[in-house]
Amino acid sequence: MNRRRRYAVTAISLTAVVAAAVTTDLVMEHEVRGRVAETAACRLGATKGVRVDLDDTLAGLRALTGTVGAVHVSAEGVRREGTEMDVDAHLRDVSTGGATSGGTATATVAYDALDRSAGVRGGAGADGLRTGTDGTRLTLTGSAGATGLPVTVATTLSTTSHSLTITPVSVLVLGREVPVSRLSALPGAGGLAARLEPRTIRIRELPRGTALVGAHAESAGLVLDFTVAPAGARQAARTAGAASACASGKGRAGG
Repeated sequence: MNRRRRYAVTAISLTAVVAAAVTTDLVMEHEVRGRVAETAACRLGATKGVRVDLDDTLAGLRALTGTVGAVHVSAEGVRREGTEMDVDAHLRDVSTGGATSGGTATATVAYDALDRSAGVRGGAGADGLRTGTDGTRLTLTGSAGATGLPVTVATTLSTTSHSLTITPVSVLVLGREVPVSRLSALPGAGGLAARLEPRTIRIRELPRGTALVGAHAESAGLVLDFTVAPAGARQAARTAGAASACASGKGRAGG
């Protein structure tokens, strides 16, 4: 066998080894993604699908050592307390047992879903005022009481770890922006002023270690920002138990 042919055979052999390793990784990655997606769909109650991405290189092979790395989970059609939302989570240093060093997550509620929410009805989004955005702030649009004049109400958003408060701050009517605090002094505007009290929405049923840290308005809807605390082996065992219950039909999320 001449030198050129030996080099060619060696190159082909190395390519085959690399291809085999990558194929193994893809098989493992597919299995890991499938397990994570199944558990997430069950625990979140997603109705429109779950997507899982393993962000680290050769994550499938790393799963053989008990570590997956960074995981990105997105779920559509998640229902909580009668409100539908889309959830997007990024977790770091995830193990095959469910442990993680923490991460971040967002929940996006479309404005029409927000208007139908029991937490908003009777408050900031009541009496025909519909939620939306002016590109920066959460807004409420509708008519000004008996006058029927179109109005746009600008709000501010504030959060605690388990609540969101929507506070109307100004009203744009006939091209004039009036602070809500001065609205009651205007003729015929007293009724509208009474409708613009701050409204606090309680965020319940959060997973252990998850906290609300902010909220902002985007074109797609109201976005809630969360942090996810690190979870160790003991918490991972509880997660595994919940996943097992979910698979048996006992731990499925309710709406």
